[in-house]
Amino acid sequence: MLPRRPPPRGGRARAPGARCDDEGLVKKEDSSEKEGGVEDKGFEAVGLVGTIPVVFQQNMKLKVPKKSLWRKILKRGPSKKAIAAADAENVDGPKVQKLKTMAIVNQPLSEVAAQAGQMIKYKCKKGECGTCEVRIDGQWVRTCVAKVPNIEEGKQLDVFVRESMAEIKMSSSFFSRSSFISGFQNNFWGMVGFFTQAFKGKKNFEDRISAEDELKAKVAARKAAKAAAEKKN
Repeated sequence: MLPRRPPPRGGRARAPGARCDDEGLVKKEDSSEKEGGVEDKGFEAVGLVGTIPVVFQQNMKLKVPKKSLWRKILKRGPSKKAIAAADAENVDGPKVQKLKTMAIVNQPLSEVAAQAGQMIKYKCKKGECGTCEVRIDGQWVRTCVAKVPNIEEGKQLDVFVRESMAEIKMSSSFFSRSSFISGFQNNFWGMVGFFTQAFKGKKNFEDRISAEDELKAKVAARKAAKAAAEKKN
């Protein structure tokens, strides 16, 4: 029997076909990445039927220097190495993400965006709030009610999406070193605050008891003086 291969240091065992993203999280390769997509095989090969090529363009946010775990705990800024790495990626300015697909005339633009994998933020979905606005031919249109127009043959429909519609990456792991240390830190300062308030409360209690004892002594002295005066009379 062959010995079991231990998982790699600093993380979980990686499943076959899995890869790590920018956050270091293990992500399993999906079927589209295994089989290829539009860029590899073309529109017809992946089942996209239409006469109008649509291109969604979106400026991506600049790379932000990452802070290590200990720098987050100590509330310090990113290291010089992280700043240099971010500057190297941002040297050419914001990157433009382009997603291509095919559409037919009068097809809802929201369906085309979902078909291309373009992130669009919606709210009312009635064309009233303007949350889902994108720019086509210099005009802002609302994706939830807009439809693909008829354009000349050989041309493409360029849809410009606002930078603020970029999808936010969320960590899929429930437990991490950062969450553990943050929880420990919160509990520690909570206990410090508890004992500080308890110490202040004890001192206030002692001061109140001392004031009550002084008041009792004054009352007793008055009563004694009053009793002595009555005896003399």
